[in-house]
Order: sequence, then structure tokens, then C-alpha cells
Amino acid sequence: MSLLASVTLDSRTEGGVGSGIASWFEAAFAGPLAKFLDLERRGAATSLAASQMREGERRKEFLIASGEWGSMRQELMIGPEVADVLVTRSDSDRPAVHVHSSSILVRRPNVEVQLLLSRDDMQRDDEFSLCADIVNFLVSALDSANPAFGRVCVGEPMKEKTNLDAVLRRKIWRSVSEARHFLRGYAWVTVCPEELTEELGGANSLEQAGVFHRVVPLASGGTVLQTTETISGYSDKAMRRTFQTLAPVLPAGLPRFDPANPEVRYIPEDAGQFGRRPR
Repeated sequence: MSLLASVTLDSRTEGGVGSGIASWFEAAFAGPLAKFLDLERRGAATSLAASQMREGERRKEFLIASGEWGSMRQELMIGPEVADVLVTRSDSDRPAVHVHSSSILVRRPNVEVQLLLSRDDMQRDDEFSLCADIVNFLVSALDSANPAFGRVCVGEPMKEKTNLDAVLRRKIWRSVSEARHFLRGYAWVTVCPEELTEELGGANSLEQAGVFHRVVPLASGGTVLQTTETISGYSDKAMRRTFQTLAPVLPAGLPRFDPANPEVRYIPEDAGQFGRRPR
């Protein structure tokens, strides 16, 4: 199954959304993309990198393997409408990895940044190493950003809509605008913004709860919460523990199966029954 890491940046992102986008792509080049760019240098893969400042404007393309990352980074710092890097192995017709950012559905100044690893390339890696690398990538990309939300899940397409957006029928723009008051969702890895981390008692309290395999406070605010050591270990029981721990900051409402998004995983209970923590 494919792996999707998706993060919401907003007006409270440290240094601005452009800096957050650049940090996301830079961490991807140093982490999950590194082996693919090495394959390209050896003629075993090809990449496409581009950014677009506004819809309808011409896209700028960059040759990352030839050293044009600096030029692309300057474009990303401005906060383009859309930016992409795709790498395809020579023995495949589908991208092995796709790094993406867009403000189209989440509405400016908000941006969703994403990384999608294909099923085939996930299967080539040792699961323990892959999972540790993905979490380390997230920490590196977000440590200076103070993101509004983030998640890592498997088997879901590259969409801005979270599991709770789907089953609570929430509009993406509303979900994003309320991200620092209501957690947008939960997954194998959940990135909780600073405001909601504090409402849950802080990173130390979340670590001491014993629910998460790994709790990593981000330097600029927020926390990366890894439920289980591996993706395959994220059972329904583990998901329920995550839901119950995060329920006080999740939006209320009874989830309903969404036939348009049958792959999303969720607990069919109203988080509102757990009550909001007193401020």
C-alpha cells in the first residue's frame, strides 16, 4: 500500500508558509528522495520538478539532480500556488515518490504539503527502517515550522481531506481554518499543533500516557505522535487508543461511512462524548 505524509501550514506557521514549503521539500531531498535522486544520477530514474505561482501562470521547471535545488528553493520561499517533484524509476511507468504542495483547496494563505511513496517502493524497504525514516523526515521538515496539523497514513490517495473531514462531512477550508482549535484527524502518525498539545497536557503528559511509541516535541511548537513502531502494527485497537487520547481536541459529531472515501480508517464514535478539557 502507498504511504502518504500530509501536513497543513497556516498563517501561524513560523517564518511563513513559504519557509514551511521550502523546509518540507528540503527535508524530502535529504531523506525519502535521496535514494531516488541518486538513481537518477546513475541513469536509473528520472525526475520532474516544477512550481507555479498562480493558476494560469506558466510553470517553472527545475533539474534537481543537476544542482538546481537552490533556484527552486527561492521559488518555494515565495509560496507558490502549486509545487511538485516526481521521481520515476526506469523500470516503472508510475512515480515512485511524489512531493507536493498546494493552496488551491485549503485556500490561501494556508497550504497543504505532502509526500507520497508508492506501494512498490514501500515493499522494497525494511518496514522498521522505513517507519523510523518517515518520522525522522517529519521532525526534520517541521521542527522550525509550528504546523497546524499533520498525519501519516497508508492506502489513501494524495488528498487534502482527512479521515474526519470525510466521515464528518467537513469542508476542507473549514477544517483547515479551525485546525488549531479542533484537530483535523488522527492516524498512525499525527502531528498535533502547539495549541492542542498544550490543551492535552503537553508533550510530557502525552508521552507518560503510554499510548504512543514515540512523542517528539517540535522546537517551534507542536508534537509528532507515532502510535506504533510500524505501520502494520497500527491495528484497530491501537487506533482506538489514539482516538481516545486525542478525543478531547477532536471535533464533535458521529462519523458516518463515506462511500466516496472507502479507504479511510476511523473510530465510529462521537469524540464529543469525551468532553473538552477545561482551559
